[in-house]
Amino acid sequence: MNEISVAFEPKGRARARRAAEAAAQPLRRYPARVARQLALAHALQRRVDADEFVDYATMARALGFTRARVTQLMDLLLLAPDIQSEILFLECPPGEQPLSERRLRDTVLKSLDWREQRKRWAEIFRAPSIGRLTSP
Repeated sequence: MNEISVAFEPKGRARARRAAEAAAQPLRRYPARVARQLALAHALQRRVDADEFVDYATMARALGFTRARVTQLMDLLLLAPDIQSEILFLECPPGEQPLSERRLRDTVLKSLDWREQRKRWAEIFRAPSIGRLTSP
């Protein structure tokens, strides 16, 4: 009698192998939402500086934003430059956000004094949700 052997991998093993390979790959990280919002604020300010828009109200109408939203975005530009730099480099995996824009406005931007902002930023930055998501 002739014997035929066929090599195969049971479904469970193949699935486990693929999961192990996926776990071994580095987790993809994306710029945090607050970083994208700060970058948008800088881009909008450049457009105002280039006389593309007369003022924020004109810009809001042209872009379909409310004047309040434009003001909120532009308020991000009042952050100390070193804090802005740290925010622009915040990264996170999909589905996670280290910091909301509202929390940033409600804590750090309560003061326009950069020293005070830096103290408040340090308090927020020590939070595990932000510290573990920052880029190396």
